[in-house]
Amino acid sequence: MVVCHLRRALGQAELHFHLLPGVDDGPADLDEAVELARLAVADGTSLVTVTPHVRDLLRGGILGELRARVDELAAALRRAAVPLELHTGAELAHDDVARLGDAELEAIAQGPPGARWVLLEAPLFGGDLAGFRAAAAEVRARGFGTLIGHPERCAALMEDEAAVAAERRAGARLQVNGSSLIGRHGQRAEARGVELLRSGQADLVASDAHRVARPPVLSAALDALVAAGLPRAGCEALVSAAPRSLLRHGIAATPGVRAA
Repeated sequence: MVVCHLRRALGQAELHFHLLPGVDDGPADLDEAVELARLAVADGTSLVTVTPHVRDLLRGGILGELRARVDELAAALRRAAVPLELHTGAELAHDDVARLGDAELEAIAQGPPGARWVLLEAPLFGGDLAGFRAAAAEVRARGFGTLIGHPERCAALMEDEAAVAAERRAGARLQVNGSSLIGRHGQRAEARGVELLRSGQADLVASDAHRVARPPVLSAALDALVAAGLPRAGCEALVSAAPRSLLRHGIAATPGVRAA
């Protein structure tokens, strides 16, 4: 009960959320972004890291404007009386890693000095597992930890238990999509997500919300995990304490650890 009270006091925290308007496949405009933020607050969330796709920021030539655009969105939420704390981040695809300099990686990173990390998405299409793992190793070699987004949706990664274990040994943390846990990406993704969390291989849950039609689902995901037999206290931590800990304490890069 103490844990539940703590979650309600702090609010849920989202580290993978497409809230920035007009830049990727997230909200089309500011009005939709504000409405999506309202849905997050209604779902029990008080903190969101804004994570537009890096590929779209590069395509639009606006990666350097990211922090300013997040600040503009935060100001709009204050004007609309939407109590949501925003952090600046981005979702990095493995095939875009080589296109970013260290300063650009720093601009999308989270966590404290000495333990900064980036959200690196597991590939959804094509299953380029070798390319993904090489990119993860490069990110770590450049001094950043890795949070792997939606691994349960990457068949190539899920079918290679040794690869998952190796990434964990190299310091990677794993983030399961709440939308997977409620069945929106099929039974396989749902089952994989539950098992990653049940086995302790995954560390937190995020909605990966995109638009009002693809809203935040942390509360529904929490209920699904409890229905699957996971203890409520641990599930509560996956959507509040765990993400907040990564923001506060970070993920140390471990470039010297083999991930083979």
